[in-house]
Amino acid sequence: MTTEPIIRLHLFFATENDRALILRQGPSRHYRMILWHRDTDAFEDGQWIKNKVYVERCDLSPDGRHFLYFLLDGRWNKDTRGSYMALSRPPFWTALSLFPEGSTWHTRGIFLDNTHYYTTGDADIIGRDEGLSRVTFGKPEKGCTTGIRLLSGGRAPLSREATKRLLAEPRPSHPRELYDRMAVPRSNEIDRYDTQGGKLYRRRGLELELIRDFTNMEFEPIRAPYDWRPEAPETWHPLKDET
Repeated sequence: MTTEPIIRLHLFFATENDRALILRQGPSRHYRMILWHRDTDAFEDGQWIKNKVYVERCDLSPDGRHFLYFLLDGRWNKDTRGSYMALSRPPFWTALSLFPEGSTWHTRGIFLDNTHYYTTGDADIIGRDEGLSRVTFGKPEKGCTTGIRLLSGGRAPLSREATKRLLAEPRPSHPRELYDRMAVPRSNEIDRYDTQGGKLYRRRGLELELIRDFTNMEFEPIRAPYDWRPEAPETWHPLKDET
């Protein structure tokens, strides 16, 4: 008897507009990124990936234009070091920046606003996130009492709200503490929708209105329009030779 794969939908909501990002999972480690325009219920079906994505470690920018995700590919002897944070442009996984991690213990990425983000991991090995800036923690001192700085060393020009959000992120001495405290920031928008069996619904009081059924999807190779690499002669696969 053939068992149908379990399909799950993971939702991320932009906070500045009606964009949302859907990670369609199933079977198992197959994920497809889908951009959802909630004002019209139009969808942009994007790339697939065949690796473990830690959904609770990901974040969507406030304007919905960029996505930070944590992925385990298990290629420990490659430049990615087996696991990494990456930054892409939905609905595509193709990385604009990639930060090798080498473990799955304490990785986390968050957007502080539309142009500044914080992530763990080593130095970026791609360097194509034009217009965006990674921030880091340095020594607090006069003129920068929080210690939050740009990689150039200058003080990060963050709003008070963004600064508070970053300072609230756990930065424990032992990585296990952070692993145990991970949680996806939940938008209030989630209460307006429901997902069941790979189907997306809108709540209407006690009733559910079907928006779209995502169950009947099959893997297909899709190339990101911003991909700078020469197209390979064989069938192209998302993230193939990403570095």
